[in-house]
Order: sequence, then C-alpha cells, then structure tokens
Amino acid sequence: MMTKDKSCVLRSGFLSRLIIPTAAIALATTVTVPAQAFDAKKHFKGQTIRLIVDFKPGGGTDIQARYYAANWGKFIPGNPRLRVSNLFPNPSGRNFVWKSKPDGLTLSFVASASVGKEMVDKTAKFETAKFVQIGTHAKRDVVLLGRGTLPYNSLREAKGSSVKIVLAEPIAAATDLDSKLLAVTLLGMWMDAPMKIASVARSGTADTLLMLERGDITGWIAGSQWYALPKMRPGWFKKGYLKPLADLGHPAAPAIPNSEIKMTLPNAHTWLTAEQKKLWEGIVLPGIIYGKAITAPPGLPADITKVLRDSYAKAVNDPVFGAGLEKIQGQPIAFIHGAKMQKLVAEATVAFKKTLPDLNRLRRDVYSRYFKGVKVPTIPENIAGVIKSVQRGGRFIKVSGHRVRMTSSRTKITLNGQKIKRKALKVGMTCKIKGAVRKGKYEGRKVVCN
Repeated sequence: MMTKDKSCVLRSGFLSRLIIPTAAIALATTVTVPAQAFDAKKHFKGQTIRLIVDFKPGGGTDIQARYYAANWGKFIPGNPRLRVSNLFPNPSGRNFVWKSKPDGLTLSFVASASVGKEMVDKTAKFETAKFVQIGTHAKRDVVLLGRGTLPYNSLREAKGSSVKIVLAEPIAAATDLDSKLLAVTLLGMWMDAPMKIASVARSGTADTLLMLERGDITGWIAGSQWYALPKMRPGWFKKGYLKPLADLGHPAAPAIPNSEIKMTLPNAHTWLTAEQKKLWEGIVLPGIIYGKAITAPPGLPADITKVLRDSYAKAVNDPVFGAGLEKIQGQPIAFIHGAKMQKLVAEATVAFKKTLPDLNRLRRDVYSRYFKGVKVPTIPENIAGVIKSVQRGGRFIKVSGHRVRMTSSRTKITLNGQKIKRKALKVGMTCKIKGAVRKGKYEGRKVVCN
C-alpha cells in the first residue's frame, strides 16, 4: 500500500509539474502580446483626402488648397490622393468637417483661426477649440494702407485732421463687423481718427485697386496684398503712392518687409491703453493668430494626428514645395506646428469669452460712428476735473463730461489722503480718476479728490 500510495503521489506531483508551467506559459503569452502598431502607410494608401474650403473656387484660399492637393500627398505615408471640395458660404465647410469621421480623410483648409465664431455666428455649428490643428504656413497680416495724398503718416497722427480716410466695405449692419474691418474701425475710434466707410456690394482686390486709382477711396485694409502689391502695382510703395497707416497684425509676429519697403510703424498694440489692450487681446487678436491652415475634426486619433502634422511640417520645409507655395500665396511662409496652434487657439478662446459681453456694444459704437456719421465719444483711461453732478448717493458722478460709475467694492476713493465712501463725494470736488469700461459703463477704480 505504501508503495502504491507513493506511486500515486509521485504521479500526482509529476502531473502538477506539467500542468502548472503550461498554464503559466499560456498566461504569460496572453499578457505580453504587444498591441498592433499604427501602420500609416496602410491607413492612407489608396485613400482620398478631401480638403474642404469655405469659399468659392478661384480665390486665394481655394488656390492654395489646390496646390496642397497636387503636392502634399507625396509627403504623407501611402501617398494618398487629395482633392478640394468647395462648400460655401462660410462656415458651411467647417460645419461639414465638424461632423465628419475623424479618420484623417476629411480636413478643413481654412483662411484664419476664426476663434469664437460659434459664439457670434448662429450658422456656426462647431466649437473652434475642439478642431484638431494640423499646421499653418501663413501669417494673418492686417495692414491699413492709405494714399500718399493723406496729410498724416499713421492712424494715430490722423486725430484732428479734416481729411478722412475713405474705405469701401460690403457691410449692411453692425453685426456684420468682424475680423479686419472691426480691428481697423475699433482702432480708428480709439485714436479718434477721421474715417468714412461706404457700403458696397463687393470689395475684391481688383475692385479696390480700381477705386484707389480713380480716387473713390483713399484707404485699403490689406492682408497678403502687403506682399503681393509690389508685383500687382510695381512702385506703389516705393514711390509713396500708398503708405502704411497702421500695422494691426499679431504683436508676437512682426510684419515681414515686402519687396519694396519695410513696415514703418510700430504694432498698433503699442498705441493702446491698458483697458483697450484687454479688449484688443480678447476681440481682435484671436482672429489673427494665423492665416491659411489645415484643421481636422475633433477626436482625431493621436497616431493619425502625428502623421499629418509631421507630413505638413516636412512639406512646408521642403525647398521645392516651399518655393512653390510662396509663389502661390505671394508671401513668405510662416510655419507654426499643429501642437503649438492647438495651445494658441485654446488660450485665445478663453480671452475671447471674457470680452464677448463688450463685443456688440463696440460694434454698435463703431457702426454709428463710421457708417452713420454719428460721433461716439470714447472714454480715456484717466479723467481729471471738477465733479459737476452726483447721482444716486454717489453711485454716479460726472467729471469732464464723462459719467463715471462708483462701486462700493471695486472703487477706492480718497479725499485729501483719507479714505472715504462714495456717498461723501460732493459737487465741486476736484478729482483724478483712473478707471475702465465694465459691462458697457465707465467705472472708477482709483479716485483721488481734494
């Protein structure tokens, strides 16, 4: 019996030694199988990438998109075909891409970042910050040009002149004010510049050049034309037929000289008060982060995003591709990687949201002044003078023609060096006020009286 039992034990031990290692091997095999690596060549080979353009065929954005369609594919693994589809009016194309499958085969070819567009345009059915940024190759320059006959050399110098800058723009209502025109008119209002804007049915480059030559207008808001004009109208800059009156581009991306002259003015951002800078950084700068670019639908997988971003960077840095692109767009390449673009758009969206409550008021003020001829006074950051009236227990006072709101929490008031409450303010006191516009009203922040 003992022999039999021992034999059983031995057989049992032998079986256990066979079974357990086999199970362990099976478990180890299951755990250590690596995930299949993304095969970019397989993903894109034989596929067609659609570049969606928000504008009609034949314009600058469309032409550049077609250049990418003809040349970008060889930089993408698998060498996919590319074709351009025009879905307009803007933002029909972005709406389409927003709903498209995030597989890298449907992309937007855009003319600007359009940060905050969904907050002001009811037809925009997307969230700009959630688009996946692939890359950009062009700055979004904004330059106010004036005829050489104007008696001033900058918008800042124009204050007090009887000679108006005359522009022509297709605007029908205050809500149409956006982008470059809003930037120029807002700056003009703050600089108290004489300006008149005539509403026209269209204002393409050819139309504007003709109106400038005939003298119908004396100003033009240029973008890439800053670089293209020396070829379109040789000598206009060099001979002073046109001159820059304001550089409204992004202060972090200085204007690049064109083939005839360099920018003669500091960036407009340097002309602004602290309060104006806050509004400018929230309303204007988000729209000029970049110019022409490619974006993808939200949710694009990281592997596909990396491939597209890397191939975009390779293309714009390729000497042959880059030279052809610069010739097509008429300006130097200004490349920003998609990862950095993503961060810039996110930051600009936050800034835009903060200033959004002021947007419609500013649009109305600009429209009243430059389209209807009604002069809307602007309030300086600092006011000094005698209190002419006190209303509602000191909640509002009038100094130097300005109505100033005084709050119990944000306004710090002193009289002869001693802190006082707003109800102690009296007509006849002389005060120096430092304030800011808040929710459409000028609010005193620091008030020093004697």
